[in-house]
Amino acid sequence: MKIDLKTILNYLLKIAIVFGLFILSQVSMTVFSVFKLISVDNQQASLSTASSVVVLLLTLGLIILLVWLATKLKIITLDFEWSTVSNWGIIALSFILGRIVAFLGTLLIQLTSGSATSTNDAAIDNIISGEQPWLIFLIIAIAPAIMEEIVFRGGIIGFIFEEHPVVGLIISSAIFGYLHSATTIFEFILYFSLGFIMGFSYYKTKRLEVSIMVHFLNNGLAVLAMFLLQS
Repeated sequence: MKIDLKTILNYLLKIAIVFGLFILSQVSMTVFSVFKLISVDNQQASLSTASSVVVLLLTLGLIILLVWLATKLKIITLDFEWSTVSNWGIIALSFILGRIVAFLGTLLIQLTSGSATSTNDAAIDNIISGEQPWLIFLIIAIAPAIMEEIVFRGGIIGFIFEEHPVVGLIISSAIFGYLHSATTIFEFILYFSLGFIMGFSYYKTKRLEVSIMVHFLNNGLAVLAMFLLQS
């Protein structure tokens, strides 16, 4: 079989671009985690006002930057043509499926490992403890819904595997599952399934805004539940 060097180089370039988007998407959470560790070391219950403002501005800046890059890469179009009855139906159905998968997955993790929740959720629950609700909602619900969808669904499915979206759907879901701190096969299956649901909503509609809404609703509900349990 003849190897098309130009095609290979094109794939490598696209992979490098999406990897760069991924690095950018992780900066604000990394900075927040560092500030959180410093606060814990200083025996402070939460971030200082200055640290919170830095995280806020950095996160908003990165969201704007990634959205701008996504428009340049034609991953997202930033119009309201995506908001149709059909697409909102897919959002609602995907959200319900996501909640069912999350419930069954968490139950399976509890039965097999004795843990109350997944490693990823436990880490999030620990890191948000004592922090301002508005800041946590931004970095856990809003920012990941936008930036992770740009990377995993728009970047991998719509950009790298533009001509083979089904392959991209499977690969993006697998990477999504692996990167969500999956320490057991059941945790991997849980996050793979959630990634697949969000990815399929993008694949079905060809609109990244749809998977962003699904991601936001799932994360937003999870954050609200965590705050209710901590109160």
